[in-house]
Amino acid sequence: MQVNLRHKGSITILDIEGKVIGADALALKDIINEQIQMVESQGELGEKINIILNMERVQMMDSSGLGVLVASHTTIQRNEGNIVLLNLGGNVRSLIVMAKLMTIFDCYDTEAEAIAGIVRT
Repeated sequence: MQVNLRHKGSITILDIEGKVIGADALALKDIINEQIQMVESQGELGEKINIILNMERVQMMDSSGLGVLVASHTTIQRNEGNIVLLNLGGNVRSLIVMAKLMTIFDCYDTEAEAIAGIVRT
């Protein structure tokens, strides 16, 4: 798995490529947690954590990957931030639907929609 990190204003975008399974899922969790800690330590007082997970090139995800998504969502929501999913492929979308997680995640098809969705909240 590879993760490319980029920023659009106060929004962090993680472009994820490959398989989010096992040890790679834990590596993704570490990357997300680093971003949370960076905003908390370097951000201005009251700055929200805003993360977009671009999953366009994710080939496969397992239960450990789902666990990372849920744990990250919980942590960020607790800190009044936002985490949204972008470009869910068929396999990943099916897994999230089967796990009944579509109701907790905001999912978008374009980056512009994802950014607008975060800005609205």
